[in-house]
Amino acid sequence: MNTFTRLIGTAAVALALGSGAAKAADLSFMSFTYAEEANKAIVQGVLDNFQKAEKLTVEPLGFAWGDMQKNIFLRARSKTLPDIAQLSERWLPTFASLDNLVDLNTVYGKDKLEAAFAPDALAMGNINGKQLALPLLSGSIGMVANKEVLAKAGINDAPKTVEDFKKALVAVRDKVPNSVPYSMATKNNGSILIDFMVWNWVHGGRIIDDAGKVVVDSQKSRDALTFMVGLLKDRLAAPEIDRPDSRRLLAQGASAFYLDAPQTRTFLRDFSGKGQAFDANVLPMPTPVLKAGDKSVSVQWGHLLVQFAAGGKAKADDPADKFLTYIISDKVQTDLPLKMSALPVTKSARAAVAEDAYLKNWSAATGDARRNEVGIWSNAADLTNIIGEEVQGALLGQKSADDAIKSMQARLTTSMEKAKKSE
Repeated sequence: MNTFTRLIGTAAVALALGSGAAKAADLSFMSFTYAEEANKAIVQGVLDNFQKAEKLTVEPLGFAWGDMQKNIFLRARSKTLPDIAQLSERWLPTFASLDNLVDLNTVYGKDKLEAAFAPDALAMGNINGKQLALPLLSGSIGMVANKEVLAKAGINDAPKTVEDFKKALVAVRDKVPNSVPYSMATKNNGSILIDFMVWNWVHGGRIIDDAGKVVVDSQKSRDALTFMVGLLKDRLAAPEIDRPDSRRLLAQGASAFYLDAPQTRTFLRDFSGKGQAFDANVLPMPTPVLKAGDKSVSVQWGHLLVQFAAGGKAKADDPADKFLTYIISDKVQTDLPLKMSALPVTKSARAAVAEDAYLKNWSAATGDARRNEVGIWSNAADLTNIIGEEVQGALLGQKSADDAIKSMQARLTTSMEKAKKSE
């Protein structure tokens, strides 16, 4: 018997669509992973195995990562929310106020959840003491390199400092034709946020402090944005690059570095056309530091499962109970996360896969994994758009880094003040 089932048994997890909504299957599962070509078959395999085990059907609702939040809000208004939805961990605060979101502590019990899940994974789904989501898989967002491209550029070791990193980028630019040395995110506000946040931390800056005060107007943040602008100016990065573009460029040997979560290995296998043979080129590495002795940084990352029910109240004997229990069981947790190159979330599953070489290397490169300091706020979507717009404005030369930081400070402050008034 798996850990989750042993500890919490068959506690009811109730999820319901809006009144009168027709259901094409026993339950519905809204997922961005299901919409990804590289991962759709993996998710479908889980759904098929669940159907065989429980004689229940699941209607998969696949939406692109960038469209998920909008579609969930639209479905909330039309009372057609799915039974279960997959979220990126940074989105949870945005949905915390939805009346239909279930506090899982009231379903399973706080103590039983804490006994089953790894603390860092469970914490991703906790908002103000409420367990509004259960983790599905976990890891961090850090630097990834293509060892084959590094070798072509004459680079033997992964760069450790920002200065060494720039030297490596220059070598790739000059020795690997038609390459984007660092495929930094330069479009899509959600992707731009991650790159700016990481380099801001590297330079010692913050965007919003733990108390919710906007603190981005600092010399450290200016230095970080100036650094990013310089990379574009020197052709060490390129415009119009989003995370999917970065994955394709690295997989095709046209880029040396980019930031991503550990599931990058799965994408790279697919986009390279080489499958597992491409693994030999994938190098998880610590994010370069400003000066020797600094601790490398990364961003906490994971996928969550949330459940919706009328009024946020779970009812017994719903098929979603069996689905949620199944998908976070040892049977799935020792298989699904590894296929997606991520860490399991239960204590027992992590122990079972502790010797996976890739995940061990990723964990060793993680350094200081920090919680997304923008994604934790209820107005995270607005904050993300502001930061993305200001960073992109500087990258495209529409404004100076100094002006972008000043504008970012003012706009973020206004957004945080409005959010606090509405709470």
